Amino acid sequence: MGSDYYRVDAMMAEETYVPVRLVHGCTGVGTVIDPSSDQADLPPGTRLDLPLWMVPPMAGRNMLQVDLPVFYGNKMRRKMKAGAGCEDLKVRCPHYYSVATRLHSAMQACLTADEDFPAFILNTFRSRYKELLTKAPLVESDLEASQIQAKLSVEESQLFTAAAEAGAAHQRWKGNGDSRPMNRSQSLKRKWAADSKENAAGNGAAS
Repeated sequence: MGSDYYRVDAMMAEETYVPVRLVHGCTGVGTVIDPSSDQADLPPGTRLDLPLWMVPPMAGRNMLQVDLPVFYGNKMRRKMKAGAGCEDLKVRCPHYYSVATRLHSAMQACLTADEDFPAFILNTFRSRYKELLTKAPLVESDLEASQIQAKLSVEESQLFTAAAEAGAAHQRWKGNGDSRPMNRSQSLKRKWAADSKENAAGNGAAS
C-alpha cells in the first residue's frame, strides 16, 4: 500500500469484503476465516467472503480465486449505463474506486481478471463526475449539497468538497474587488499604457 498504509480511508477500504473461492482448501482455520462455518477444515472450491486486505497476498500464492462483488457486476453496470448519477455508491461500497483498483490487481494475480472492469470503473467515474461533481460550485444551499453527497463514494465526496470550497473561495474573491471581466481591447490598452510608461522612464534616464 506504500504511502496509503497510515491513511484511515485506505484502511477502511481494506475492510471491504469480497467473494473468493479456495483453490486448495484450508486446515484448522475454517472457523477463523469464515465465521459462518462450523468446520475447522474447508475443502477446495469453498466459496466465502474475505476482507480485501487478505486477498492480494493469497491470490499471489495461488491460494484462491477472486470474484467480483455484486456492486461491480453486470446488473450494476447496466444501471450505471442507464444513469450513473442515480446510484448511491455510499451504500453500495463507500470506497468504490479504491477497492476496484486493489481488486483488479488481485484478480490479475490469480488469472480471473475481467478485462472490461477497468473501463467500466473509468466510465463510471467520468459519468458521475459530469452528473454530480461538477455541480459542487453551483450548490446554493446545505440541503442541496447534502442530497448530492449522500450518493457519493468517499473519493467522490472528497472531490465534491474540494470543488465546493474552491467555488466559495472564488465567490469571496469576486466580492473583494473589481471582478468585471476585461475584453481584449481593454486588456491591450492597459498593456500599451504600461509599455509607454516604461519607455518614457527609460528615455528620461538616458537623457
